[in-house]
Amino acid sequence: IKGMVAAGRSVFFTLCLLFILLYVFGIAFRQLADGTDVGNLYFSSVLSAMYTLLIDGCLMDGLGGVVRQLGKESPVCGVLFWIFVLLSSLTVLNMLIGVLCEVVSAVAATEKESLAVNWVMEHMKKLFDNLDESGDGKISKDEFLAILEKPEACGLLEEVGVDVIGMIDQVDAIFMETDEVGATQMKELDFP
Repeated sequence: IKGMVAAGRSVFFTLCLLFILLYVFGIAFRQLADGTDVGNLYFSSVLSAMYTLLIDGCLMDGLGGVVRQLGKESPVCGVLFWIFVLLSSLTVLNMLIGVLCEVVSAVAATEKESLAVNWVMEHMKKLFDNLDESGDGKISKDEFLAILEKPEACGLLEEVGVDVIGMIDQVDAIFMETDEVGATQMKELDFP
């Protein structure tokens, strides 16, 4: 559901592009097929031309009959109709499918990462609570290093892709804080 909501904007703009194509080609067919039998049948007005292009060209319902009639009366209109089919059905609508798939997969990856973070938080909370010597809900550098000495904590972190050795190497940077005047001091981290 989140993927479809996120894709709503892309769908809207794709449909706007399709409407513009329908309008431009509707005007062209109205002008080019004016006074012909096929023009009177399918392209009697711009709105009628847009409807014919949508149903027969874009959704490809009865494509062959319309193209054959157009080709007999005006070869230029026949070629133009195939150009419209190429632009609308094969390009714009396939682009819409591609965008939807990309957005849905991005949302799925985000959700998967969120689930992994929540899972680690759930399991690590127990370890942090046991090792929080001061009981203030904050973790000092020494408490953090004590947590990383536990094989269970290292296993949890490695399971979600955290480089525990790299984290130990960067522990000073993690717990260092610079104030307004440029002095550095140790800080404690909050753990929710």
